[in-house]
Amino acid sequence: MNIQDALHGYIELEKDEAAVLDSPEMQRLRRIRQLGLSSLVYPSATHTRFQHSLGVMHLAGRFAESLELDEERRKELRIAGLLHDSGHGPFSHASEVVAEKHGYSHEDFSFKVVDRLEDLYTVEAERVKKIIAGELELGQVVAGDIDADRMDYLMRDSHASGLEHGEIDYDTIIRLAEIDSRRLVFSEKAVQALESLFTARFHMINTLYNHHAAMIAEKMLQRSMENLVDEGLEVEQLMRLDDYTAHNRLMESEASSELYGRIKDRKLYKRALVWDSDDIPREALRSLESRIDEPRKLERKIAEEASVKPQEVIIDTPSIPSTSDIDVKIKKGGEVRPLSHFSPIPEALADAEWRGVALRIYAPEHVTEEVEASARKVLIDYTKVLQKFI
Repeated sequence: MNIQDALHGYIELEKDEAAVLDSPEMQRLRRIRQLGLSSLVYPSATHTRFQHSLGVMHLAGRFAESLELDEERRKELRIAGLLHDSGHGPFSHASEVVAEKHGYSHEDFSFKVVDRLEDLYTVEAERVKKIIAGELELGQVVAGDIDADRMDYLMRDSHASGLEHGEIDYDTIIRLAEIDSRRLVFSEKAVQALESLFTARFHMINTLYNHHAAMIAEKMLQRSMENLVDEGLEVEQLMRLDDYTAHNRLMESEASSELYGRIKDRKLYKRALVWDSDDIPREALRSLESRIDEPRKLERKIAEEASVKPQEVIIDTPSIPSTSDIDVKIKKGGEVRPLSHFSPIPEALADAEWRGVALRIYAPEHVTEEVEASARKVLIDYTKVLQKFI
């Protein structure tokens, strides 16, 4: 069986892979957009988790062939690539954030799907789950810093959005990969291609993933979903919904319909306050990430101070970049060293990504001034850490 893909051309499916793909669990991914609400900014970015899962399976298979793995290991990688996102909830990352606050990850739900579909494929379910979790040496092909997942979503998101930042020489990266001492490493000849991948990721983060309007919409959606859970919807039930069924639940919800209705009609909140590294030191931003552990409590304080409705204040806490934790190894002359030994890109990107780190507070346009003034006062009193900076 062959499927035509916009990125990879014809993707060939084996019998068990086709059976997995035809399952209700995988067909649900046709109704989950890969980029959540980014289509509010980039209208053509409506591709799905289903398309992405096919692409990851294909690239994982390409890795297996390049690494000259045996047939059993190749099948494991392809099935793991196909199922790695099967547990994603509606609107992708917005529901994932809600699940994480209740102690779940989307991988936890993917593992449940791996178990439910075990009779449809021929490899061991436990090994598939360990590959998805990155626990086996082969897991780095699906869940590493340079993996089939990242390469496919960067290229696919770039293609669908119309941006030109996702150009990646994945053929070179895959061709120059090998297993050394039970881990994935790359030849020195792959350094330039790897640099291009990380640079593409940086530009995609700044241009697409962290576009301010999409970030506001995502945060509004996250709050709407949290309201559903507060009303009694179990997290596991939420994560089994798709975008369509979640839309209906949100519109019918007494607690969520007003906020979600604004997203539906693209009447998004605006930025009332933004504090980035130009306003306060990185030290303070790091502290804020951990200190604001109850954002909804703080939102209520700000709303009360500003005399607005509690739902009219949304806090987006700083997210500290993890580029400095890049774990990519390069092999030269039999010696394996970190990518940073051969390239300045990891260190440069770690610094550059700080440009996107900020504390952001959103509110409806007609009350942004009131919320800004109140937020400044409440935040300084609440966090203490800011008093010496503001």
